[in-house]
Amino acid sequence: MNILDKQWLSKVKILYVEDELEVQQTTVDSLSSFFDVIVAASDGQEALEIFKEQNDFDIVVTDINMPKINGIELAKHIRKLDSTFPIIIITAHTEREFLEESINININGYTLKPVNLKNLITSIMQAAEGRMLRKELERLNNELIIQLKETTSELDSILNAQETMVIVVQENYIHTANKQFLKFVGHDNLQSFNMEYQQVKTSLSKTEGYYLLDHYTQFASLTNLNDKTQDVIVKLNDNIFKLNITSYNTNGFHYVLTFTDITDLHKQADILKYQAYHDSLTKLYNRQKFNEILTFELNRSIRYGHSFTLAMFDIDFFKNINDTYGHDIGDEVLINLSNTVKHMLRETDVIARWGGEEFMILFPETLLEDGKRIIEKVRETVAQQQLSSSISDKITCSFGVTQYKEKDTFNALLKRVDIALYQAKNDGRNKVVVY
Repeated sequence: MNILDKQWLSKVKILYVEDELEVQQTTVDSLSSFFDVIVAASDGQEALEIFKEQNDFDIVVTDINMPKINGIELAKHIRKLDSTFPIIIITAHTEREFLEESINININGYTLKPVNLKNLITSIMQAAEGRMLRKELERLNNELIIQLKETTSELDSILNAQETMVIVVQENYIHTANKQFLKFVGHDNLQSFNMEYQQVKTSLSKTEGYYLLDHYTQFASLTNLNDKTQDVIVKLNDNIFKLNITSYNTNGFHYVLTFTDITDLHKQADILKYQAYHDSLTKLYNRQKFNEILTFELNRSIRYGHSFTLAMFDIDFFKNINDTYGHDIGDEVLINLSNTVKHMLRETDVIARWGGEEFMILFPETLLEDGKRIIEKVRETVAQQQLSSSISDKITCSFGVTQYKEKDTFNALLKRVDIALYQAKNDGRNKVVVY
């Protein structure tokens, strides 16, 4: 639908949530030129009460950082009431942690502060399209039998105005599709598509959270997902779509399938997830991710009685390297050391940058002697490597090693390995100490 079509815009009822009253008033005044109904709330708690009471909104546009209930928590409450309800987040560049969480709950769109009116209207249109389309299709249902030709023509016009792909399936056969769908599958019309791909129901495989559509004959099988309470994500070729399914019964069940392309959103989520769990310099896991892995391994060992080995090491006299050669050379040493050690470990071993020049290594299901033997090889190799072309002197590391013991706690493990590393440094450095 045309973003500038005020008649269509006026049908969208907005719940707008912003705790800064001046910003709220300015935005409401600006949006009022395009939307007839805009209800404003000053915090998430007020917005949730309004949403429950009126229950006829088409979209929620909310700031993230607010008192009482923030935008993310508001979105979670709304998702419990309506798992597909369109929600747009208004966020600042500094609210990255909120943004990552919003991606995890499938927020429909984002607009950065300060709000650009055109961008906000575009986001509202894109997010509300599916909901408004379903309303329009419900209106047409009562006239479907009597005015089939007229309704088909009108429906085609509505469907072709969408940026999303839309198909209608009846009795395992696609009888309506918009031009975006035909363009995606590479056909000029639906008749030629159906001649090439007879629509039959075949099983769908699911991997990495996606329902994988590996052949176009499987489109009819997507109607089997109609009763899914969670979001349905479908992978077609190299594209990832969020699938919405609406059914109605007129001379047999019809299914309206709307495919919203979220490929870029998932790529962004993957990037943010990587950044959240990896050290930006060495590309190793960071402390947060290592804590999660260690906690998992600890719980697994407690439950099944397995053992594992934990090692902690740091670079000897690293401060002198930074002071003498500069932090750029120090960073080079950290990167080269990380790569050297990582390539010596087994595929199941986990290495992370703990902080500064300190590193951690987890050896799952590994006894102390085996772990120590690997660490000794690492120590010897590091001492023989030239970790920077600017430094001719030998660079060494000190290592502390410990093993999981029955009834160990997370803190007890960390304390033992830290004591072992401290003893290695006191004993002259470039040593491996077991505790």
